[in-house]
Amino acid sequence: MKLSFVKISATGNDFILVDNRSGIWSAREDASFFSAICQHRRSVGADGVILLEESSRADFHYIHVNSDGSLAGMCGNGSRAVAWFARQLGIGGDELSFEISGSIYRARVEGRHVTTAFIPPGGFDLGLNVAGDAMELSAGGYIDTGVPHYVLFSTEVASVDVAGRGAWYRRHPAFPQGANIDFVQVLDSHHLRVRTYERGVEAETLACGTGAVASSVISHLRGRASSPVEVDFPGGQLVVVFNPDYSGITLAGTVDPVYAGELWDES
Repeated sequence: MKLSFVKISATGNDFILVDNRSGIWSAREDASFFSAICQHRRSVGADGVILLEESSRADFHYIHVNSDGSLAGMCGNGSRAVAWFARQLGIGGDELSFEISGSIYRARVEGRHVTTAFIPPGGFDLGLNVAGDAMELSAGGYIDTGVPHYVLFSTEVASVDVAGRGAWYRRHPAFPQGANIDFVQVLDSHHLRVRTYERGVEAETLACGTGAVASSVISHLRGRASSPVEVDFPGGQLVVVFNPDYSGITLAGTVDPVYAGELWDES
């Protein structure tokens, strides 16, 4: 069966976007195929596959399949990529609504600059401290921004062993379902530098939209940052804006279409 797709990079997060309004692809039944095509150097290579589908509640619904074949919840950069993709398909206007994991979000597309409006985060736990023996790190806290995140502060994130420490924290017993791990360096009250280890990708990614939101909100709760917050990742910069009560959260940045292509599932 032929798969037509568009590859998009959103601040370094790369995704394989598929128009699945016909419903011929299944996130669960085709998970192994999607995982295979996400493998770098062996296929297209991506952090995940995003299936754009019909919705009775919004302009579209999307399902995010991680590169390991598991299903993701909300993905900030993925949502910005799929909103841009939807506009190219003629879905909605510059302001779009979309459904994921039972929740409705909104996005605004202005050329290649896309802003996603988040629902308020939850699950705050500033008392959770699993920093272990990593003396260069201090606990920030736990938060759910559509997916779970654990935030740690560092004086110099460039020196953090994100692959090793990230994997250790991600599998810590304190997180039965796993968590994304954000290593945050506060540059000033409106500027963070962040590196993120993402569950489902099981590696450091070049950016993480929900991680940008998590890092900004936890930094604010800790008295270290205020809105708006510029968040620098290895893949580029995102901007997070929020109200003092953490309503009105937006995540903004650019998306870069890479190419369109076709693949065949011969399994």
